[in-house]
Amino acid sequence: MQTLDTNRDQGIQDDTERFPFVLWLLFVLMSSLIGDTVILIATCKYKAMSLPNIIVAIIQHMAVCDLLQSIFRVFPVLAAILADGLVLGKVMGHIQTNLMYITTWYTMLLTCALTTVKFAHLKYPFQARAWSKNTGHIISVALLGVVLVAYFPILVGNILYLRDTLGFSFLTYECYYFDQLTEIPSWFRNYSLIFLAALQLICNTILVVASILILLLAKKVRSTMGRRRRLEGTITVLLTVAVQFLSFLPTLVTYAIWLIMGVHISGKLWRAVAYAAFLNIVANFYIYCYTSRSFREFLKSKISEARSFLRVGHCILNKIRPD
Repeated sequence: MQTLDTNRDQGIQDDTERFPFVLWLLFVLMSSLIGDTVILIATCKYKAMSLPNIIVAIIQHMAVCDLLQSIFRVFPVLAAILADGLVLGKVMGHIQTNLMYITTWYTMLLTCALTTVKFAHLKYPFQARAWSKNTGHIISVALLGVVLVAYFPILVGNILYLRDTLGFSFLTYECYYFDQLTEIPSWFRNYSLIFLAALQLICNTILVVASILILLLAKKVRSTMGRRRRLEGTITVLLTVAVQFLSFLPTLVTYAIWLIMGVHISGKLWRAVAYAAFLNIVANFYIYCYTSRSFREFLKSKISEARSFLRVGHCILNKIRPD
């Protein structure tokens, strides 16, 4: 494994900088592992979200995607920062690098599906009653297929041309393919750039347009009961979109300043904007806690059950404890 792009001088130099990043990454990792698992259990077993079934299905796929990012991206970065170097080896580096793009793009498409479905649900409420959870799963799996098919040429290029250029960067404590170290075909470079630009443009356009349309349609809801239920779903979707933009905007702005204006960006700022993108991994659980009353009630009931179980266990231990 090579150490390229940056040297240790551009890495974290002292615990004063290391501690906030470690604290943030631990928060992201634990919140995702616990929160996304709770989301899956609450929606699969207990039906604890009073949202349209098709939206719940998309939410489940987003939770799985966030779990994958936590395990194969956040955890390796956290381990690397704690050890001040690569820990998990070259194989994990290849997995981390490729899965990072797949899961990020898949999350973007799922968010687009979420907003589009919510808009259609508001626009055609009677037809939407026939949309089942299976429809949501079909849409989500189809979007995953789109991502995998579109990424396949990039994966082949990484294997054929960039496999030996994989290196560890102290700038963000992640592994990357350093394509400047080898000759690569023009089709591979052009395809990667065009695909990334097209995906960003299409997804951002869909998110902005669909969010505006959702806001306009939500104002037309008159029924008190319908308004409450629809506002719950509307706020959930709009907050999800807001977090999506909020998590990636710092990275896009920083890259633009660096590429266009040629401004030097410190290693500390690169790490801050890179790890800010993890907000999109951790936020969904807290969004649902805030927006979904049924989800909050589910959590309260399970916490109450856990407390009762602990009290009973404590009483039993006190009774059998010898004097």
